[in-house]
Amino acid sequence: MMQKNKISKYWQVLPIFVFFLIISGLHSNSQAQDTTYYFYQALPYGSQANYDPFNVIINGGYGVLQIPNYTDRRIFEYPYRSWWKDLWCDIGNPVNTIDQFGWKRFLSTEIFPTSLNIEKQQFFPNYFLHTLGAGMHYRATMEWYRHHRFPHPALSSVVSMTAYHLLSEMVENRNNKLTTVDAIADLYFFDPLGIALFSNEKVCRFFSQKLELAEWSNQPAYNFNSRNLENMGQFYVMKYPLTSDKRWKAFSHFGLNAVAGLSRKIDQERSLSLGLGFTVKELTPAQEDQVGRALTARLALRAGAFYDINNSLMCSVVLSEIPESRFRMNVYPGLLKYKGITPGLFLSQEASRGWVAGIKLQYLPLGAAF
Repeated sequence: MMQKNKISKYWQVLPIFVFFLIISGLHSNSQAQDTTYYFYQALPYGSQANYDPFNVIINGGYGVLQIPNYTDRRIFEYPYRSWWKDLWCDIGNPVNTIDQFGWKRFLSTEIFPTSLNIEKQQFFPNYFLHTLGAGMHYRATMEWYRHHRFPHPALSSVVSMTAYHLLSEMVENRNNKLTTVDAIADLYFFDPLGIALFSNEKVCRFFSQKLELAEWSNQPAYNFNSRNLENMGQFYVMKYPLTSDKRWKAFSHFGLNAVAGLSRKIDQERSLSLGLGFTVKELTPAQEDQVGRALTARLALRAGAFYDINNSLMCSVVLSEIPESRFRMNVYPGLLKYKGITPGLFLSQEASRGWVAGIKLQYLPLGAAF
């Protein structure tokens, strides 16, 4: 028993060890990496104009708040210290947490795709959002730091990604006192896997050139009347040519939704995409007859139209059967101009509050909503 407790005690340093292992490895290799810009093009228009580390942290860290059952979006009033203690109870000693949750259950629901039952598909967002999406974000943010001549861009990106992922786990699991392994799978396996994959030039070349992977996130804004964060959300797009002239492409838009459809090039730079699919309308407890807590998604229909220039999103209109987000339109910098100013704008319709509008200037992390 004493030996087991001693081993368990040493496992508590694993989070710090993993973090610094990633940092030291990337830092030592950063100088040898290709200087090609795969995901950050520094375009002065569209979603690319909004891209910076703060935008990633806000959209990613608070992205779960777009789900209607996360009703409190007053982010400056959150008890972050209490939430961090709750999160640390799970991730601070991951082996002990998984022992309580069950190793077979952990591996079959969080790590390996073993079931078609949505109650047991916690692995699904891990592969698409934490490996593919977060890996791309690591690379794009590193390229942003490199473009703006920050020292040690790989190290800076890892620090930004760590802040983003820890914030996301705290907000998603807020006030949860039950044993949960979701954050363990994300922070110790899928997030590092994404960083490792997108540190490879061949992987970056494949996803940026063959699949045209890009970030098409929302434009977050703070509502000074309700004190709520509005219009947050992290989304991605992929396209794959269907015709030899590449005018028609298969289209996928995903985040806390999965929309598929077609994209058509209007000319050499501009494209219009239409898609239909599902979005998450609620996260509810799954497998309630077992120890701890796992969440599963309840889905609703979603459709969207997207206009982009050089894969930088210029305008989107999204419709959903969820009452709290029936209609949402985002207009990005560069589409509308007035006296040299080209802000981002959004308009959404919510059942409980009616219409919400907002404006976001390019170099500010948050816009203003009303």
